[in-house]
Amino acid sequence: MRDYIKSKRSLDKGSFLTHSAVNIIVKDDLLFELEVADLEDIIDLFPKAVTKNIDYIIFGAFDFLKKKNYNASYKDGAIYVLNDQEGNADVLDDIVHEIGHSVEDNHQDLVYGDGTLEREFLRKRETLRREFSKEGIEVPEDVMSNPEYDQNLDMFFSEKVGYPRMTAIVQGIFYSPYAATSLREYFANGFEAHYYHRDVYLQKVSPVLYDKISKLEELHNET
Repeated sequence: MRDYIKSKRSLDKGSFLTHSAVNIIVKDDLLFELEVADLEDIIDLFPKAVTKNIDYIIFGAFDFLKKKNYNASYKDGAIYVLNDQEGNADVLDDIVHEIGHSVEDNHQDLVYGDGTLEREFLRKRETLRREFSKEGIEVPEDVMSNPEYDQNLDMFFSEKVGYPRMTAIVQGIFYSPYAATSLREYFANGFEAHYYHRDVYLQKVSPVLYDKISKLEELHNET
């Protein structure tokens, strides 16, 4: 009975707990319901070698997230999560996504060192540019050949083209529309697909990315 009650406990303002050396803090009221057990299950998806660089997961009404239209962000050992989101599933996959960013930060050479992931990403970007053109959507070649994050391009994808329309266009090119945003988001989106969605489609659509994540998984399981 005690375990059942614990599993149904929800996070609320002022909550502070630690799970697998990750400190969880709720700074402001949550405008969605999130059970402690669900968050703990997400952390437990990973060996401690993956989460060892995550010191905090902090929920709050962060202005820096709102200004950038972000739901979550990883910085300096902390994952910041916006307190106003559509629901539990969105929050959990955002957290996995940001864990992906922490992993790439700590394994830059393995992920990007040989250049194969960037080449795969840019080939896909060029294919997407051509598919856009067929749809009457023109994006300059120099913009699409830049692997770095560009907020204007991000907004163009999400608001001008729109993710519902873009979802159909990226089929067979990217795992999802957001994967096309930048090289770093390409990696984190694939990380999320592998660990949270458990989607075998990733291996088919992005074989180099899948191979990188598999090698990281092997490395972490050995430590």
